[in-house]
Amino acid sequence: MNPLFPFCVLQAIVWCAAATGYFYTNGFFTDPVGLIFSFFFTVAHFFCFAWLLGLVCAPFSKIGPRALAGACITGGTLVSFFLAADIVVFAQYRFHIGLSILELFFGSAGREIFVFSAGMWALVLLIAALIIALEWGLWQGAKHSRFSTRQIITIFIVWILCFGIYNGLYAWGKFKMVPSIVSQPKILPLAYPLSANRRLEKWGFSPHQDPYFLPKKGTLNYPLSPLTCTSPEKQKNILIIVVDALRADMLNKQVMPQVSSWLTRPGVHNFTNHLSGGNATIGGIFSLFYAMPHSYWDDFTGQHVPPLVLARALSQGYIPGIFASSQITSPAFHRNIFSAIKPLRIGSDGNTPWERDQDAVTDWTHFLDTHAKDKPFFGFIFLDAPHGYSYPDSAQVFSPSKPMNYLLLNNDTDATPYLNQYKNAVHFDDALIGQVLTDLKKRNLLKDTFILITGDHGQELNDSHQNFWGHNSNFTDYQTHVPLVVFDSSRPTPTTNDYSTSHYDVAPTILQGVYGCTSAAETYALGKNLFDNTPRPFTVFAGQTAKAVRVGDAVTVFHEFGTLEQYDKHLHPLEKAPAPALLKEGLKSFRRFYK
Repeated sequence: MNPLFPFCVLQAIVWCAAATGYFYTNGFFTDPVGLIFSFFFTVAHFFCFAWLLGLVCAPFSKIGPRALAGACITGGTLVSFFLAADIVVFAQYRFHIGLSILELFFGSAGREIFVFSAGMWALVLLIAALIIALEWGLWQGAKHSRFSTRQIITIFIVWILCFGIYNGLYAWGKFKMVPSIVSQPKILPLAYPLSANRRLEKWGFSPHQDPYFLPKKGTLNYPLSPLTCTSPEKQKNILIIVVDALRADMLNKQVMPQVSSWLTRPGVHNFTNHLSGGNATIGGIFSLFYAMPHSYWDDFTGQHVPPLVLARALSQGYIPGIFASSQITSPAFHRNIFSAIKPLRIGSDGNTPWERDQDAVTDWTHFLDTHAKDKPFFGFIFLDAPHGYSYPDSAQVFSPSKPMNYLLLNNDTDATPYLNQYKNAVHFDDALIGQVLTDLKKRNLLKDTFILITGDHGQELNDSHQNFWGHNSNFTDYQTHVPLVVFDSSRPTPTTNDYSTSHYDVAPTILQGVYGCTSAAETYALGKNLFDNTPRPFTVFAGQTAKAVRVGDAVTVFHEFGTLEQYDKHLHPLEKAPAPALLKEGLKSFRRFYK
């Protein structure tokens, strides 16, 4: 008997067993309908993977037994290794490996974004060797397996029934908004179950509740009306300093003594309840400049439309100085935010994040030495050391510390040494920021420069005790709450502001306070002036695979598969959902700037 069919069956059983890793991370659904759906979902899904593998390998049987064996073992190894990697990614971030992640990993800046220790690479090689051995063992088992024609037909019929039940249950569960069903498709990779809301309504069934829908895109309409500005008598310089993965609680005298020492100086304003527009660099930086979520990314990138906050500066003769530690081609900020700047400094020199941070600050200092003094500048310094937990040995302040090895992390891991590693990196970058501020003071540029210091997103170290490490995995405070410090000499009295603000407020603040623009902020931004303390009913986030609306401390997450999650800012499940009217208003933000 050809061993291809037995190999596929054995392979599917192994993958179904491996799927428990996903459910272990997410949590098992213990209600009867949830358990039933989990079973049929897992079996239908991974047997489908196995049949596809069989179709790819089948032509090799025409060449010979060895070719078929090689194809099956190679194909099985590749898929199994992908699943092993995906299980790790899902455990850390609660999303799956996709094209955007692969583009970042294999892109020009991949080694700067993904920093792996030697021990982690050794563990990866060991896992790969074990997977190859497993696949070889499955092939040997398949060669000694026998299935009758009746058994083969029975297996296919059972799989088709499982597939039908899984999709039917999901269609019903989504229509009735059954939590233990609609929450499950995000658990397994490449799961796209069927839905039939309109069909069920036509048949006379009634949904459980009025569902929320993400609005469809249209044609980009930015700004909604032409910008109206009056040129100030004296043009102020602008400097934006962003530290990658800088969480808000790091702004204290122990971890960031340099920036903290400036908080009581005239003109310095500390916004303590500030949120990024995303939980990763792409969303954080995009929302900071455009004042809208990065769900608009494709439209601005495709048309090379720069943000108004930078376009206005260039039109007024500002000299741009863009000094990013990591390459700004990945994500492709050179195609949207900085698309109008030619030539553009792409990245920094150095083998480690801290070395590249030093290089960025050195080049910034040289920029100040050489730029025309009669022209204002628009500066952007983007530091990366905390993202890579990177700092020189001489800069260690907090101990014990150890490099991150994501493959060894779990919910019981002591976070202290990793937190100390992170703190050391933040402390190092704080010293660099102190150099920049001191240098501006020596040059007598402080009073003429609007300065903003913040982070692109936060960084979680299992703070929620649900095995989240890093960022880009949820929209809690740990991953979205960042510091924001503003220096504005036109507001000399220092303040500490605890009302809610976000990255969407930065562009309106600069456009109104520095450029003298009088256009209503809602015509080009989701936010308003930072110094406007009137309530903000909600804010929105956009991640790699989800969008979210935050009302107060309540976060409602809309996943790309249509599933919905609700939790508070510390990842505790909500006992009461936010008002539907506010959620719907928040969702409208994702299409406000489309015709």
